[in-house]
Amino acid sequence: MIYAIAFVVLLVLSLLLTMDNSWMNVLQQVRNNVVFANHNRAYGAFMLRKDYNKRLGLALAAAIGVFVLAIGAPMVISKMGSGDDEMEVKKKIVDVNLELFEEQPEEPPPPPEVIPPPQPQIETVQFVAVEAADEPVDEPPPTQADLTETTAGQTNQEGQNIDAPPPPPPVEEETFDLAAVQEQPEFPGGMEKMYEFLGKLQKYPDMEADAGIQGKVYVEFVVEKDGKISDVKLKKGVSAGLDKEAQRLVKAMPNWNPGKMNGKAVKCRFVLPVKFTLR
Repeated sequence: MIYAIAFVVLLVLSLLLTMDNSWMNVLQQVRNNVVFANHNRAYGAFMLRKDYNKRLGLALAAAIGVFVLAIGAPMVISKMGSGDDEMEVKKKIVDVNLELFEEQPEEPPPPPEVIPPPQPQIETVQFVAVEAADEPVDEPPPTQADLTETTAGQTNQEGQNIDAPPPPPPVEEETFDLAAVQEQPEFPGGMEKMYEFLGKLQKYPDMEADAGIQGKVYVEFVVEKDGKISDVKLKKGVSAGLDKEAQRLVKAMPNWNPGKMNGKAVKCRFVLPVKFTLR
């Protein structure tokens, strides 16, 4: 816009200069004839002043042509390209389930099914009414001493004596914390071998890898008296995928060297941090 205004101003000044008929205008033919009366008119200032109007007209026509070309060319190009098919840019929208990145509360395990112990079979002796008869009796009836040690019934039956004390209930073995045992449980070969084993077996979940999620998952488990891993559960998680993978790695570990109390193997609870790092 600024260039267009400057062009119009210069054009107006040039036209005013050609229309000036005063003696002070150096372009007036009468003035130039008088000034160059005794000078060579074939070249120099006389020819420049004489052909000024012609050169001004050519310059004006060229400038108008360039101006029109600069203004009209983009319009022509836009009209020529308006028939082409426009490329439509589409954005791919991916649905991400954010619930998978939230720490899911672990549901408590169902209570164990209580199976009532089988009722013991009670020892009884058949009570036989004493009747007078001429035929000999094959088996004599139970005496009073027998009845004091057992129970009278309709048939003879072997079993437990009801006067005997019931068997003691099964005693559940105590599970010790890691700090309470004298000898702590250990992975075969030590912690360095354990982390080497976990590193070889670890598979980084695709969703967490794409989202850049990493961290430590704390898994709690029990090392049994024979070294087996049991009762594996999540202590502190990072995401659903990493939590599941950490528990899978712990369950896949071989038997440990069990913890000991007074030289005797005991059950011991262990909390293991499983580290996930993107490389």
